[in-house]
Amino acid sequence: MNQKSMERKTKETTRNLTGPLLVLTAALLSAGCGGGKASSVPPPEIPAGSQGSQSHSYVGTQSLDGSGVLAPNFKYGGTWAITLDDTTQYFSYQNIGHEGYEGINLISQGNTTWVFPTAAPTVGASTGSGFLNLAATSGATTDAAGYAVEVPGEAALLRPGDDTMSPVISVATTGCPTLSGNVTYQFIGLGSPARTDKNTHVAYGSLQASNSGTTWNFTNLNMYTFDGMSLSPTALPVGNCGYTQLGYAVSIAPSAATNNFTVTTAVSPSGYFIMDQGQGEVANGGVLQISGGGSGSYGPTGPLGLVGVQQPTSALNIGSIVGGKYLGFEFDPVDVSLGKAGTLPVMFGQTAGSGTVMTGGAFPNDDPTQTAPSNITLDLGPQDAKNNGLYTNVTVTVPDMYKGCVQEPFGGVDADGNPTCTFHEVAVVGNPAGKFAIFVTVNDLSQAVSHYATDAALHFFLYQQ
Repeated sequence: MNQKSMERKTKETTRNLTGPLLVLTAALLSAGCGGGKASSVPPPEIPAGSQGSQSHSYVGTQSLDGSGVLAPNFKYGGTWAITLDDTTQYFSYQNIGHEGYEGINLISQGNTTWVFPTAAPTVGASTGSGFLNLAATSGATTDAAGYAVEVPGEAALLRPGDDTMSPVISVATTGCPTLSGNVTYQFIGLGSPARTDKNTHVAYGSLQASNSGTTWNFTNLNMYTFDGMSLSPTALPVGNCGYTQLGYAVSIAPSAATNNFTVTTAVSPSGYFIMDQGQGEVANGGVLQISGGGSGSYGPTGPLGLVGVQQPTSALNIGSIVGGKYLGFEFDPVDVSLGKAGTLPVMFGQTAGSGTVMTGGAFPNDDPTQTAPSNITLDLGPQDAKNNGLYTNVTVTVPDMYKGCVQEPFGGVDADGNPTCTFHEVAVVGNPAGKFAIFVTVNDLSQAVSHYATDAALHFFLYQQ
């Protein structure tokens, strides 16, 4: 589609949505509350006979796949509750962030279809090792339910469906954790803003957390754009840990400081970290309209979720990092929004890395039982001299699947003459529980050329095996 056609289609879509958005927003706001709401009643227990000795519960965050003008589908986002049982191979997952909207499963108007998950959890059985292949027996689907990668009792990655669903990044929850003093977490922003969003969004940053009993304090919040500019975020209010529909989580109540979004935080025993800032939470209304401020600069896709890991106490050994074997997902949020294959299972370490470079690739045909190629290079570059585990000169070269980088400064070819894209930015790396976790975000400039957000992102979430 040429630029004039794309702009004409955007104007038509905007015109078609103006009225329906107001009606839809009003309907959603009257439907009930979403998010990780505090509850004195625990969620339903795992069905009898399905719970084994290695059952783990996780709290997750997901980016918003798309909104209004940008995409034909508004699909999910927000907070998730996940259970994976390594003994019985039982699994369960549920988008708690959209709890209460089960009566609004499909709303169509003009060129836009608004899709919400059902309130019932998706449950079934998993097969395989490394990548868990999920087959649902009940819930939103009774067919292929996606893939998961687990660090048992610490963290899990979930793709809840096909390759046009964005991943859920989650951490284990067994109770309210006790931190030892001020703990520093480094993170990346999860997702991409829409093309109509004029705010500047967080690419990466850090914060410190401490707790006294169930009271949590967040200090020294830093957020930076892809070009390294500080966003000078608003300080986060005090949070409280307790049992919610998600499991045990730290909740910050909506206020002016959070732009009236619920902020949900969870950390694993060894230091995996997620913070859901209300992105995709339909109950907040701001998902469907532009707003500004708060700790993440909000837009029509809401704020961005934050995912990362506790900062290492000493500098990491680069040889040990690039010499490891990793499973995870490559995630291009804008490709997902356009209905393209944007969330792909990947493997790194099949070809040994060297220096600061790792090699890997996405599995053919979205099938982790096949052999992954080695056509992606991830060069971490030097570790930041002042921040252990932070790499601010990352270079990623990926296959140019949609010919978005041809004849651009960031375009090239591989050894076989196939087109590639080369992007730059940041990674945060930690070694919770003695295994490396790598969270990468690079600026996908091909999306800016296509007239989408200039700070569109390409992510990699990699867990050492």
